[in-house]
Amino acid sequence: MPVPVGPRVVVQVSNSIPVYDLPGDSQDLGDHFVSVEAVNTGDQPIAITSWGIELPGDRRMFVTRGENWATPLPHVLTPGAPPARFLIRADELRRVEREQRIPYTQMRPYVGMADGTVVHADRSVPLA
Repeated sequence: MPVPVGPRVVVQVSNSIPVYDLPGDSQDLGDHFVSVEAVNTGDQPIAITSWGIELPGDRRMFVTRGENWATPLPHVLTPGAPPARFLIRADELRRVEREQRIPYTQMRPYVGMADGTVVHADRSVPLA
């Protein structure tokens, strides 16, 4: 009998640009987002209660009003289930980079779990 490992959350970050189908077989590109996805590769569920972008100086950027096609919080992340997806507009991150002079390499997405743990993304925000 295998030993239980509990929840094991993996967070990945990528660019996301929705494509909308229009009449006449044409398409339109939507706004540019940074997508943060979390999956549970463990054997027990856990709830995600928050997410955001960690900034230097122990600061965090929270998204208080998510996109209607993003995963709502709190969300129970079940092993083997599709990823939870959270989105932030790339323009918001560009504004922080420009106004606060924080390089994208120092912007690290994360998810906060119900047990108090924080899981960081596999890399920083993928903007340049």
